[in-house]
Amino acid sequence: MTHYPGLLRIAPLQGETTSSLIYRIASRYGMEARALRSCWHWRNYPPGHDGGGARADAEVLLNAAGRQLLAGLCGVEEDVLARALPSWGQEDAKLPDREDGVPAAAWRIGGAVAGPVAFGCRLCAARRTGTVVRAVRYAPGGSGCVSGTGGGSWTRTPTSRWSIWTCGTCRK
Repeated sequence: MTHYPGLLRIAPLQGETTSSLIYRIASRYGMEARALRSCWHWRNYPPGHDGGGARADAEVLLNAAGRQLLAGLCGVEEDVLARALPSWGQEDAKLPDREDGVPAAAWRIGGAVAGPVAFGCRLCAARRTGTVVRAVRYAPGGSGCVSGTGGGSWTRTPTSRWSIWTCGTCRK
């Protein structure tokens, strides 16, 4: 077994965006995602909306050194990440071709990388990860549910202060 320097093991969700995984890693370490993202040399800025504000469907492409860094931070082997993250092996012209050892990353819009993305059900994500954080994953069938069984059927459940959207699996 390969030893990784990360203190915690944060497994990726099947079909998750790399940017979502980075956000979840930062959350588990008690950091802001911006602080964790400073580990990579960024080649561009995060995609935003015309009126300002960051896009929720932003995706990250990494070079080889950047992929090794991410694997170390989440304590998961690279082949596991390659199976779970659709953008894992994607190349980008802005990332260096040569192996200079500097972790580099480039922002992209998720839909342009591997298809449409959607928010996963927070309850399914909590059940799978042990933490209540937002997960964003590629949704070829239109459902972002982490369980993969939501079937795009979402219900708004009113609570005392706000509404929670849950998938068909969590309503049962």
